[in-house]
Amino acid sequence: METSKTLSARLARLSPEKRKLLEKRLRRKPASPATEAATAAPTEELRTTGKEIPFETLPEQLLQPTASLLDADLWDSLLEVGHREARARWSADDLREEADGEPERNRVAVLSVSLALDEMGVFRRAGERYTSEELRQHCQVLPDYRRAIRRWLEMLADEGYLTREGDAFVCVRPVPTELPDLEVDEEQRGRFRTGLPAMLRGSKHPLEYLIPGGSSKRVEETYERSPTFRYCNGVSAALLRAQVEALPAGRKLRVLEVGAGTGGTTVSLLPELPAERSIYAYTDVSRYFTDLGRQKFSQYPFLSFAELDIESDPTRQGFPAESFDWIVAAHVLHATRDLRQTLAHVVRLLAPGGVLLLLEETRFLRKFNFTMGFLPGFDRFEDEELRQLHPLLDSEQWGELLLANGFEGFQTFTDPDALPQVLGVDVMLAHKPL
Repeated sequence: METSKTLSARLARLSPEKRKLLEKRLRRKPASPATEAATAAPTEELRTTGKEIPFETLPEQLLQPTASLLDADLWDSLLEVGHREARARWSADDLREEADGEPERNRVAVLSVSLALDEMGVFRRAGERYTSEELRQHCQVLPDYRRAIRRWLEMLADEGYLTREGDAFVCVRPVPTELPDLEVDEEQRGRFRTGLPAMLRGSKHPLEYLIPGGSSKRVEETYERSPTFRYCNGVSAALLRAQVEALPAGRKLRVLEVGAGTGGTTVSLLPELPAERSIYAYTDVSRYFTDLGRQKFSQYPFLSFAELDIESDPTRQGFPAESFDWIVAAHVLHATRDLRQTLAHVVRLLAPGGVLLLLEETRFLRKFNFTMGFLPGFDRFEDEELRQLHPLLDSEQWGELLLANGFEGFQTFTDPDALPQVLGVDVMLAHKPL
């Protein structure tokens, strides 16, 4: 037990928010010795076995005041490493091949939407006219998919099958059920023709459509092995490696990953971290994904696992303010209702000089019309003064948003004419002021 003198000295070193959190912990009155043991500061076993750590017993180091890891020299070094790694990866053959396949994927997107609309009995003849809302109601599509329907109509108008007349879309020629020189197998055609309408009408859950059989394996493989995401993950790993190499003696690197999901980015970052000098909080809003992470990364002793909704005040969920040196957000922040509020929560968790490593889709690709655009949360955004037809921002918009909401030193690592930009992804870095 701490003496009152020792406790007072410890509290005096903490920020007001951390002091309040610690005082709240110490005020709890255990019902029994067993309960007291369970609610005490985390044991070494809890910290190093990769078990899910309750919010009350996150690693004690998160409560300790520490000097910022960042200075101007380190920031410049991180930027140099990021640019060098990004440029080295732009020339990869598989990335070029993926970029070359984008036109065909665009045509598949047109066919997928056309098959679904044909199945729902619309735009089969010239002259048919609907606003997007009229079409949604006519086809009995759930209100949650109103933006998806609008994106479909905009794409078909761009292709010349529809024309815009005010708010309405008028059929110029019937939507196609075949496209010349485009081979789509019958299984895929069936998923487009029947699966998409079933999802839009609510008789099939989006994850049943996107992850047939309920297995996350295909999603994991996409985030880990596709050329686009290997590019993102490779640049991210190089950046984290540079931070580790600059870590002062005796200092631990405290990393929080929000929306870790299947761990598609995590798998590239963890090998860069020395076990004895790292704290890594693997979090997601869903217990399903924290359980998946626990199973997948059990060999890393410095991980803890917890649920975190970054759209809500993280300190009320048990995460101490200003306690992380790095926050990793990979393909997740766009899926929040209000980006400004989300960034306020991210800033609150970062220590002074703390770094945000942000991986994001920065262009709405046509393939999202039958894939990512139906992920739960994709169209939940409410900040319509910032986002209208879809939730994605380009790199320039991200920079402006971050700099206006508590960050400085923003940097992107994908040049406008680089292959990853064609593929609609970027790796970005920003930091909290010192």
